[in-house]
Amino acid sequence: MNKIKQFLKQNASSFSVGGGLSILPIITSSSIVSLAYTYESEILAFPFSYWVMFFIITSITMACALTPTTFIALLTGYFLGWEGLFGVIPSYVIASVICYHLVKWIDQGKFASSLEKYPIATAIINTVHKSPIKIVAFTKVSPILPFALSNLMLAWAKTPLKEFVIGSFIGMLPRTIVSVWVGKSIVEIQDLSNVNSNTIVQLIIGGLIIISIVGLTRVFSKNIQRELEASKQKDHS
Repeated sequence: MNKIKQFLKQNASSFSVGGGLSILPIITSSSIVSLAYTYESEILAFPFSYWVMFFIITSITMACALTPTTFIALLTGYFLGWEGLFGVIPSYVIASVICYHLVKWIDQGKFASSLEKYPIATAIINTVHKSPIKIVAFTKVSPILPFALSNLMLAWAKTPLKEFVIGSFIGMLPRTIVSVWVGKSIVEIQDLSNVNSNTIVQLIIGGLIIISIVGLTRVFSKNIQRELEASKQKDHS
């Protein structure tokens, strides 16, 4: 119990950030739909420069978990169609990098250091370092794992930045395409709140979740077993 208390105390700031990054997007979802519905005609008349500004701003707001990534993609699909992919995909990647650096700046490596005494936790972090692109991609492909929370966990694990960016692009691409397609297919903007009731969407989301779980399980199970065996051999020697 004392170890748990000490662990929580050491990482209080990191856990606070994690909680905020998970809750804020949920709170703002309904507000975004309401604003988009109220100003739909004005948004439809946006010139190109306004959309460039929109994607720059959303890169920052998504990184800080002020706007949900899925809703940004849905809105993009609704207002811009497939052309919106050229804005929302770079926006996602930039948001990931901003969030990654923000978490690292706040955490200062304390979380990873606090896990060094736990063999399984150390094995998990080492696995991330050995297969970073696979880990990031399988983490990002799941629609149920909050965007900012996945960035938080990967930054805690000290994932190399280059591999983090590549993995983020690969992992976010399928769910982004699906979200833009769904947004493009919506007739009335208020239907954005009911997209999860669509059977096809539910099947696609379920498929992406399965890919994420199976992929992460396979990568982690193999590497963690190797890490633990290597750790035991070191202890015996």
